Amino acid sequence: MEARECSCSGRTLGKLLQPGVLAVLADGPLHGYRVARQVAGLAVLRDQPPDPRGVYRMLREMERGGLLVSTWDLSGAGPARRRYQLTAPGRSCLRQWVCTLRTYRSAIDELLTETSRAARSRTAGVDR
Repeated sequence: MEARECSCSGRTLGKLLQPGVLAVLADGPLHGYRVARQVAGLAVLRDQPPDPRGVYRMLREMERGGLLVSTWDLSGAGPARRRYQLTAPGRSCLRQWVCTLRTYRSAIDELLTETSRAARSRTAGVDR
């Protein structure tokens, strides 16, 4: 298995799409396209930006879950576009994500310390 296909490459970080969307929308309403672009620019996703279709699916799921609302923006040239914004439950969810991510970070720091120690150890085992 190639390293880029292995979970060790960090490809599971896409699971952090929801808190990324919440963070991007915390400053105010945005069109879906802008949400997708800003989420793709977040440091945790920069090397593996999410597929915009996945971002739109996430936006719809979050709206169904009551975390977001959308309205049609009919201004400007071109087709109507949806503008998404956080709801009160969405802001509450964002605050919970802050706690969850802090817990993750603490656990990852501990794991990093242990794996770094194990990787440096000459007696950690025999490579195959």
